Amino acid sequence: MSEQEKALFLVVTIKPRLDRLEEAEAQLQSMRRHTLNEPGCVFMHLVQPQDDPHSWVMLEMFRSRAAWDEHMRQPYNTEGNRILEDLLREPSDLRLMDEK
Repeated sequence: MSEQEKALFLVVTIKPRLDRLEEAEAQLQSMRRHTLNEPGCVFMHLVQPQDDPHSWVMLEMFRSRAAWDEHMRQPYNTEGNRILEDLLREPSDLRLMDEK
């Protein structure tokens, strides 16, 4: 199986501005709702780490790297990420992972 055909997992650490939590969450949930309709998205969950009340984590799985690349080109994603820039304390930490 080629790299492009293997499932792709993502862990995205998000640090919202504390004075704009509701706006940041609303934007992320909107992007999540759209993404869940993509054929290449297996799951996407916005979760709260128990040991870090000031950060969020988005857990994602796409059917392939190509499916994620397509996801990243979607207007609701590119525009959503632009909007998020003002709602976050720092850029999100994105980790791409392969299943073992």
